[in-house]
Amino acid sequence: MWKKIGIALMGGWLPITGFATEPVGQSPPQGGSERAAPEIAGSLDDELREWFILHHGNDSNASFVELGDDINIDIAGSVDDEKWDGEEALSISLTVNEGQLINAVVIYSIGASIAPPLFTSEGGEVVVTLTHYDRTSQTVRVAGKIEGALGLQVELGEPPSQEEGIEIDVVFDVEAQKVEF
Repeated sequence: MWKKIGIALMGGWLPITGFATEPVGQSPPQGGSERAAPEIAGSLDDELREWFILHHGNDSNASFVELGDDINIDIAGSVDDEKWDGEEALSISLTVNEGQLINAVVIYSIGASIAPPLFTSEGGEVVVTLTHYDRTSQTVRVAGKIEGALGLQVELGEPPSQEEGIEIDVVFDVEAQKVEF
């Protein structure tokens, strides 16, 4: 009973945003089975897409560490809302200092791991903007927008190719957990 009350209270606390999109070609859930809302959604190469942040107990695919005055936030979004699958995953690494974004790297994996070939913002023409940043002692909530062109990196050590890039236009709203060593 206390678990149900806790879940109801958490549901009332969760922020409601306009970032979620309806999955293309799917009807709403039937028979009481509800699908989780994606934390990252938008278009990739003009195709509507969504990614989920998975949580397993205290472990999350969105985490942050403090390095001096910098906060490094690592986000790994999966296309499956129930299990991690590296294929078609979207990874976002952000560095924030005093609430301001100072560095961002975005990677879209083609294969099952985050290794080339992949699409990357490094050497690309991608703009990442933060629309929200809020930190408590153990969590960081960060929201923003990613838009531009990711370049295709075929092999490690080679620069990404913009000629074979893909367009990205997504929004994200993620809560990251603190990692302590």
